[in-house]
Amino acid sequence: MFNKSKVALLGASALAMTSMMTSQAQAGLDGNPFEGLYLGFNFNYAKVTTSATFEQLDADTSTFNGISGTDDSNGKGLVLYGGIGSNVWGPLYMGIEGALGVNGGTARVTDGTKSFGLKAGFSFDVTGRIGTSISDNILIYGLGGYTSIKFSGNGFTDGSSKSLTGFRLGGGVEVGIMEDVALRVEYSRTEHSSITLIEAGDSFRFDPSTQVLRIGLILHMD
Repeated sequence: MFNKSKVALLGASALAMTSMMTSQAQAGLDGNPFEGLYLGFNFNYAKVTTSATFEQLDADTSTFNGISGTDDSNGKGLVLYGGIGSNVWGPLYMGIEGALGVNGGTARVTDGTKSFGLKAGFSFDVTGRIGTSISDNILIYGLGGYTSIKFSGNGFTDGSSKSLTGFRLGGGVEVGIMEDVALRVEYSRTEHSSITLIEAGDSFRFDPSTQVLRIGLILHMD
């Protein structure tokens, strides 16, 4: 009787330890890996485009003959961010995050011989996210928020620069790949405020927009 009880007790203990170890190993995935504080980094692939108007201020010093076309280039960058999120009702997820980054990409206008434009640089974002967990380790979400990117004049003699703000919209997906670590893929678009730059006797008013694809990793702190 004693031996049977001993065997049963050992068996129950082993089962409990196995269950505990399994629960701990899977806590990041089965226990919702998207809740709480997180830090991450993204690689950026950005496209900068612009609409523009041109005005000749001084015929004697003007060097530009009017806009005949546009010349855009894509660029790469890196963004570091942190935030907090939670499931507020069932699978409904809400969160907020801030980010600092370096962006690339240039948008120009040309008259066929000369070109002037804007080049994207440092950025700051504050973004809200709302989404839903479609499985234990997959979150899909939409995003919206404030962004500011510093644009510098490209082709201008004085190298003027200014931070242009805008409202950022987009969406993405996070996939838990191991405990407390997730992969994120995200797309967003921003229509920025305008800027006017002067070169010789010419005035250029730019209204830029950015489209950004971000791919990176997240470390969840909880």
